[in-house]
Order: sequence, then C-alpha cells, then structure tokens
Amino acid sequence: MNGSASAERTIVALGGNAFAAPDVPLTMEHQFEFASKLFQSMTPLLADQRELIITHGNGPQVGQMLIRAEQARKAAYPLSLDVCVAESQGELGYVISQSLQNRFSELGITRSIAPLLTRVVVTADDPAFHNPTKPVGPWYAAEQIDEIRQRGYPLIEVPGKGFRRVVASPRPREILEVDSINALLESGAVVIAAGGGGTPVTRQSGHLQGIEAVIDKDLTSALLGILTDARLLLILTDVPCAYQDFNTPQQAPLGHLDITAARELLEQEHFAEGSMKPKIEAAIQFSNRPGTRTIICNREVLDQALSGQAGTIIELSSESTS
Repeated sequence: MNGSASAERTIVALGGNAFAAPDVPLTMEHQFEFASKLFQSMTPLLADQRELIITHGNGPQVGQMLIRAEQARKAAYPLSLDVCVAESQGELGYVISQSLQNRFSELGITRSIAPLLTRVVVTADDPAFHNPTKPVGPWYAAEQIDEIRQRGYPLIEVPGKGFRRVVASPRPREILEVDSINALLESGAVVIAAGGGGTPVTRQSGHLQGIEAVIDKDLTSALLGILTDARLLLILTDVPCAYQDFNTPQQAPLGHLDITAARELLEQEHFAEGSMKPKIEAAIQFSNRPGTRTIICNREVLDQALSGQAGTIIELSSESTS
C-alpha cells in the first residue's frame, strides 16, 4: 500500500520521556503502556495514512543500559555508549512498532512498519568533543572517581548527588541509511529511524568507527527531514508549545513564528540548552524551505496544532508572529 498522495510526508520526533515518567518506574510494561496511549493521541496522523517517519529519544533507556553495564563490569563484556544507543534503537523500535501495529489494527488499517537501526556520521573534530556537557549513566560516589577518570571519562559534580559522566553532543552530518529510508517510505511503510539521534560514527581513513557521543535527536530529525524531503516536522514534547524565557517571570507562549523571528529569539538566548534550544534550532534548519513547517506541541493539543490552532508553528514566512 502506498502512502496517501494528498498527505504531506511527516517526521514525528518523540522525546525519550514519551515512554517514561518521573513518578513511574521504567519497565518494559510501562513503556508499552505509554506507547499505547501515545498512539491513541496520534490518531489524526495515523488515519490519513500519510508517509510517516518516527524518530525518538532514548535518554532514560540508555541511562539504564549504562547502569547495567557498570554493575556487570566483572561479569560481562563492557558496552560502549555507541553500542548502547544501537541497543536502545532495538528496544524502542520493538515497543513502537508493536504498539503502532496494534493501533493500526484498531483503526482497521493494514500497513507495514519498519524499525531501522540508523547510523549517523559526526566529525571527530567537532568542537563538542572539546567540551563534553551531556550527562549520561549512573551517579558515582567520590571514592569511585579516580577509577572512572582512569577510564578516560570526564565527570561533573552535582552537590548532594555525586559525580556523573559527561559526553560530547556533536552535530549530525550524514545519515547512512537515508536511501533505505526513502525506499521504505515509497513502499508505504511507516519507518522508525534515527533513535536517540542515531548511533554516532565517524569516518577514519575510509572506515566507519563508532564513537562515544550522544547526538541530539531533534537535530538529526531535522537533517533526516531535509534528506527525505519531508514537509512537516512534528516535535512532540511535554509542554503545549515553546515558551520564551520558560520558567521565569517573563515566560510567554509562542504561537506562529517565521524563521527570522525564531532565529532572533534563539540568538537572544531565550531558550534553555539541552531543552527547547535544540528544538528551535531543528525547526529553523528544517523549515528553512518553502512549503515546510515545524510544529512543537504535546500530545494533548496535537489535533488543534495540526489545524494551526495550538502549539508553536515555525515556517519560512508566517502571516502572524507571537
């Protein structure tokens, strides 16, 4: 079955927390439960049978994998961070594909789903490698830090909590599986790709090599959208829209923005690092093409956001800005 020709090719970027919650234990059962609820809310996107790519974060899942790897160091072979990212693509690809297939069945839709392990090329000289800032994995006590640093892991200290490893978050440059993704889309399949921003690899002397890093999934989603000529990037997050100066007395919701206004707000540092900032960066990158737009919203207002009545909508040009 081919996707609907009248519906725009769409990328849905799900946060890693779409399958977890702070007050709920992270278990496989709960991940399936969250995924089922998520796809119930995505019915408007699923029912029109548009060409669809689903990307996702993996922070909570990779954190658990690194904890397991740390605790099993003397009993099992070690896992590097790039391998953990690849493993999380398998875990969440299974959760998403099974939950989505069940939702399609409820809607009376027959459609193939293709979870795809996705490698993303970064450059070894990316400035991020000189300033690793992304916290990952378990907390360490003070008596463990010498051993951890001997392994070459930079650490940060958070008073009252301990020490935690930090890694680089380089920019995505190339998506190796893009031709396969395009072919699957053209066959009518829903593609699950670029989980966790993609498994980070570098090119070294003509060969591919995994590297310890975490790629921002929204920036990878934007790049994937450009490479597949998607028309809509939907970033589903835990707030109904983007806010200027979030969690400050100056907080203000943002509705329709053109690229110029979004870029100005970004340059004026109105968005938090590691939170809304990469989402706005991704929106600017993706929507800087005629006929494209980015929507930032949560699942509760998704239906209204798709009709332009909610969420933050960023386009190359917009009749109104907020």
